[in-house]
Amino acid sequence: MSPESSTDQQPCPPASLDDLADDALAQYRAEVAQHRPDSGLDRAEPPQLLQRIGAAVEHRGDLVPTLAGVLFFARHPQRFYPSLTLTFLHLAGTEIAQSTDDEPLYLDNREFSGRIPDIVEEAWGVLFSKMARRGIVEGVRRTEEPQYPQTAVREALVNAIAHRDYSRSGSFTQVRLFADRLEVQSPGGLAGGLKVEDLVYEQYTRNPYIMRLLEDYGYVERRGVGIDQMVHAMREVNLPEPEFDDRGQSFWVTLRGDPAEARRTDLVKLGLNDRQIEAIDVMHERGRLTNREYQKLFDVSERTALYDLSGLVDAGIALAVSGGRGRRYILRD
Repeated sequence: MSPESSTDQQPCPPASLDDLADDALAQYRAEVAQHRPDSGLDRAEPPQLLQRIGAAVEHRGDLVPTLAGVLFFARHPQRFYPSLTLTFLHLAGTEIAQSTDDEPLYLDNREFSGRIPDIVEEAWGVLFSKMARRGIVEGVRRTEEPQYPQTAVREALVNAIAHRDYSRSGSFTQVRLFADRLEVQSPGGLAGGLKVEDLVYEQYTRNPYIMRLLEDYGYVERRGVGIDQMVHAMREVNLPEPEFDDRGQSFWVTLRGDPAEARRTDLVKLGLNDRQIEAIDVMHERGRLTNREYQKLFDVSERTALYDLSGLVDAGIALAVSGGRGRRYILRD
């Protein structure tokens, strides 16, 4: 598809140049002056600037904003494209289902609208704040890091916006944060004849003007290295490589977290405390755990140890087994 026929270059006749915000254009001038200082775009007059960057085209004798122009510079982009938004769901567990009637299905559920740079920044801010933190041990020091590497998350988020099929005006980009994974869904499958196995080696830009604008804002580099960066970022923190799934009507990127952290989340939902969760790991290693061993391990009283161990039994995780040396606790099969 040539740039002239790309969806992001299609005129938006209901909109006029008066619908574009001066402050948005001023912000773009500042960004392009920083990222492409030799382009001269920051000094171009508004009509010439808009045409050069694909934000406006001649249509029936008038200069009107394009889809890219509306999405980046209009005061209210969703006035013209109501469904071109991004939704964020923070799920309580690992499935879209409630374990019990009184358990919330969503921990957070919101929609981001406005111009593309605003959507990217606001969605990233919320997503980063909602991600769990995982412990990273380096030498004798333990630090807290986001559940997923920032590079991989931002790349998945921005790519979903950059490469979505904007001709599917009734669909929206969706981000779903589960206890054990992050899913980013973009309307429309892969374009340009690409297949999932080609992603690391080939590239195709469905929306060249949107991609160029994202580059001018510093969100992407049009060098075909985004997938490599995602893979490298996940490997660096010992997490599974990103999963890519072309479903025809949509394209999905899944980042999977540390299975141990996801398991811990499920155990916390059962009401278990940190001692009980660590005791499960001990029972995995040793095969059993006695009340006396529990006392020594966590420096607690016999009564507290009994309360905690009984809680594991009540939760269906452990069994109390009597033997010649007294009661011991083992994990259920």
